[in-house]
Amino acid sequence: MAAEPDLTPPGYAAGVIHMHSDYSHDGHDSLEQLRDVCVERKIRFVGMTDHAEDFIPEVFSEFVQHCDAISTPEVEFIPGLEFRFAGYKGMHLLALGLREWIEPRTPEDFCAMTRDRARFTVLAHPVLCKYRIAPCILEHVDAIEVWNGNYNTRYLPDPRSIEIVHDLRTRRPNVVATVGLDQHNSQNDRELRTLIDPAELTDPLAALKGGRFTNLGRNRRFDAHATLAPGAMRRLKIARTGLDMVNQLHERTIRTLRRIGIA
Repeated sequence: MAAEPDLTPPGYAAGVIHMHSDYSHDGHDSLEQLRDVCVERKIRFVGMTDHAEDFIPEVFSEFVQHCDAISTPEVEFIPGLEFRFAGYKGMHLLALGLREWIEPRTPEDFCAMTRDRARFTVLAHPVLCKYRIAPCILEHVDAIEVWNGNYNTRYLPDPRSIEIVHDLRTRRPNVVATVGLDQHNSQNDRELRTLIDPAELTDPLAALKGGRFTNLGRNRRFDAHATLAPGAMRRLKIARTGLDMVNQLHERTIRTLRRIGIA
């Protein structure tokens, strides 16, 4: 079998955030399998975000210990959870560096409970909630996920999510833009990486929160603030519209073929 390609540019250490294991009901890989894949792909840190609804306090404690136990000098597994809330369809929130069990019922609970318990919080894939976001979340999270490997594909980031970051930074200049692998099966690497200075590997979350990272995808590379010139943003919007039209046509075609029993 051919070796995995090393996507890390020289002078950087690569990590991924928004990763699922088989602790999630829809995750295919054990933490041990993920560790082996990450070592092969030269991924040095992993922000785990398994689904909170699949946990109880005892299982979460086991999960944290498991992340610690499989971490090595080659790759660190950072425990975290992905939360969702009744009445807020599609609004998913990530809490990284979480080491004690919390059970928020509302977005307001999430803000209060993660303030001192999580080290880095992210609003995931805003496109999924059609960009309808609870105001308290916009005033709390450390980051907006502007490129999600599942919902935005591996090819282009989401310009509307980037605009949310730019707007937020007018009043909250420390907010950053992240890319999220949103991986549930390691056989499908969507190639999104978070790049930091190797010297920051002792505390990757500090680098993320401090904005000392670079976002890398197949066709784009941009800083922690998703800084884009006006012309570049216009071109991204045009490209994103075209890609979305192609994806929608593909999905409609597949649904039609399934309906008539071909696919």
